[in-house]
Amino acid sequence: MSEFTKFSAAVHARYAEMQKSELYTVDVEDIFQSYLGAFPEGSNPLFRERTEHDCNCCKQFIRRLGIVVGFDDNLNRMTVWDDWESLPHPYNTVGRAMRLLIMQAPIRDLFRSKERQYSHEKNADNHDNLMWHHFYGRVADKHYSNKPSEVIGSHRTKVQVLKRGLEELTAEAFETVVDLVNSNSLYRGEEHLRSIKDFQTMRNEYENTSDKNAFLWLNATRPIAQFRNTVIGTLLVDLSNSVPLEDAVRMFESKVAPQNYKRTSALITPKMIENAVNKLKTLGLDGAVHRRYARLSDVSVNNVLWVDRTQQSKMKDSLTSLLMPATASASSSGKLKNILDQATIMDIDTFFNDILPTASAMELYVENRHQGNFMALTTSDDPAPLFQWDNPCAWSYDGDVTDSIKEKVKRAGGNINAPLRVSLGWFNSDDLDIHCHGPEGHIHFGNKFGVLDVDMNAYGAQNSKDPVENLSWMKPKNGNYSILVHQFTKRNTSSEGFTIELWNNNRSQFFDFKQDIRPDQIVPVMTFTIKNGIIQDLKVEGHMIGSTNSNSKWGIETEKLIPVDTLMYSPNRWDGQTKGNLHWFFMLRGCNNPEPIRGFYNEFLRPDLIEHRKVFEVLGSKTKCEPIPDSLCGVGFSSTRHDNVTVVVTTDKGKQAFNLVF
Repeated sequence: MSEFTKFSAAVHARYAEMQKSELYTVDVEDIFQSYLGAFPEGSNPLFRERTEHDCNCCKQFIRRLGIVVGFDDNLNRMTVWDDWESLPHPYNTVGRAMRLLIMQAPIRDLFRSKERQYSHEKNADNHDNLMWHHFYGRVADKHYSNKPSEVIGSHRTKVQVLKRGLEELTAEAFETVVDLVNSNSLYRGEEHLRSIKDFQTMRNEYENTSDKNAFLWLNATRPIAQFRNTVIGTLLVDLSNSVPLEDAVRMFESKVAPQNYKRTSALITPKMIENAVNKLKTLGLDGAVHRRYARLSDVSVNNVLWVDRTQQSKMKDSLTSLLMPATASASSSGKLKNILDQATIMDIDTFFNDILPTASAMELYVENRHQGNFMALTTSDDPAPLFQWDNPCAWSYDGDVTDSIKEKVKRAGGNINAPLRVSLGWFNSDDLDIHCHGPEGHIHFGNKFGVLDVDMNAYGAQNSKDPVENLSWMKPKNGNYSILVHQFTKRNTSSEGFTIELWNNNRSQFFDFKQDIRPDQIVPVMTFTIKNGIIQDLKVEGHMIGSTNSNSKWGIETEKLIPVDTLMYSPNRWDGQTKGNLHWFFMLRGCNNPEPIRGFYNEFLRPDLIEHRKVFEVLGSKTKCEPIPDSLCGVGFSSTRHDNVTVVVTTDKGKQAFNLVF
């Protein structure tokens, strides 16, 4: 066995040298059988029941360390079998065959081990008084891990992201994005130009390398390697997947600045602008696109469902008094809780028919969850018919928070009809997880208890940029519940936090966390008690916005009763028209949006203007209505979604509260 010690020493020395660099394992099927098969005929004689080199100690080494590779400063592959030429026969033949096999095999994974050593140098055979020598090697500290599978899996994911970025992002997509940045057509695009250039350089290097597999594994930890998963990378992904340019840019800019880019400008050419302007002039509509906030004086008294008598004289066509009772003084003071607790549930049509005709005053209880329902009426001094309806008025909501989570849960297959539902929504590809500690136990992705029915952006699943998770109880047990959100995997450099929707007793409440969530951070959200299916003692954490504490918006204090000046349908339903979806607008006293808003949206336009929709998208964003002191603003509700609001109505019988269901 003295000749074998030379072989063992050469392998050990090479392995010790390789440990100075990062190591990887290659994909070889049954490496130990390849080793035994490399011995020339007659050079591996039978010893007792097995051949002389069929050794369990050597087998352990070869299967774990015989398949590792490293790279020198010139990026040449190194193996433990490299020093075969100086070895005696037959080990030079075996070493040569093993080196060739490992050199040709593709890299499979990063090398990490929770073992400190494989095999040992030698051991005594007491049966025949022999000393057996083996391959052996100690694992260096840099290659040791007590959780090797996690480290290996993380690196493998980085390699996959890099590979997809290098192979799936097209040269045309890069050219388009660079052109957009250089022409200042991409919001904050110049911030990403350096990373675009760096990834293009890496892409060229990849195209020119002869060992693409090794290139991926060696470069996966470079910061630019995860370019595909960055916000600018997602734009290139969309363009490479043939997403229309306007849609791709809109999605990119919504991630960069969602508060400013709810309606992103379309990308248009000078010719498109010329054609649209000519069309407006031909139709006599060039003045109608200049929009402003509407005042009460812009609305005919004949187009409202109800108006407070103190405001009636400000409206058009108010020549005589309407057949309404004298106005009683509306006040939000008194035993508010008692009034609201005694509210009668009523559908909106019944309310219009039976209650509204006798109302002399009305107050609306504006809850925090209604902040997405805030809206403003807009108009133009030019009465030309720009829209599908024959009046110049339109409307603009401040947001769509109250509907978005429920609809996303529905699209994801979650239960939106359960008596108790807690839904989590966020706005990037991070993996957030919702947890509940309750009567069933700890509900989370590892034990869903039949309650967690939507779990998105988990490892190995398709990542959404608009994900949700959903807890739904068909028969919620009595007891205490605690809701938490855990940042399980952070894939984005920053986030907009998350939104929680709590649904119970036919009522939604929304709560926002408006901070960036750190890796592995756990955010306590709320606690509550369930008794006979109804939430009791709801306690929301102080960092959650939109709790039962009052907030201020557009001059309105939430969680309070606010006087209603007028109640109306949306302009598309005035004068008996039936164009589009129905909305109900409660215009609130003192409600005034201090920010510019869009005067129209493409979905409002008359059919003969739709062919120029891209130009109108830009026109709508550039001709916003500037704030005025007496704008007509309030809260609105759409017929396309279920919602509810509480109003307190004053009649000759006194005050009565109604929970209106839309």
